[in-house]
Amino acid sequence: MEKNTIDNLNIALTKILDLREAYNELSNTSHKELSEKLKEFAENAKSEAENLTKSISDFGGEVETSERHTDQNAISWVSRPLPNADDVDEVVEFLIKGEKRREEELNEKFSGKDTEREVKNLFMKYKEQNESNLVYLQSVKDSLEKAN
Repeated sequence: MEKNTIDNLNIALTKILDLREAYNELSNTSHKELSEKLKEFAENAKSEAENLTKSISDFGGEVETSERHTDQNAISWVSRPLPNADDVDEVVEFLIKGEKRREEELNEKFSGKDTEREVKNLFMKYKEQNESNLVYLQSVKDSLEKAN
């Protein structure tokens, strides 16, 4: 497998771990349903990270999760500082933006015609999870807007 592909997988791994951390921190929200869903999102991200780690090794690469990768790509999927977890509107909007960045980057890096089939298949599952997260977050946003 090309070194560039392995590097991109490592960058995605670093960003998934960062996203998991954000989900965990934001799950302290006072909105109970959202809190539970963010904990679920964090568990899904943990599973994605474990699968990516295994896949990188299976593809003959070396697993590297470091700040070096995020320095090379200064914009992570979720920026810092995180919003106040008790401001549900802000949390939802923040996470929608992060999920959209994730979707754009995964499509850009892992769905091209030159991308190996194994890598495309690996990210198809992550893309489905990303879409599910976006649908949920958008529904929360819509219900919050109706309540206001």
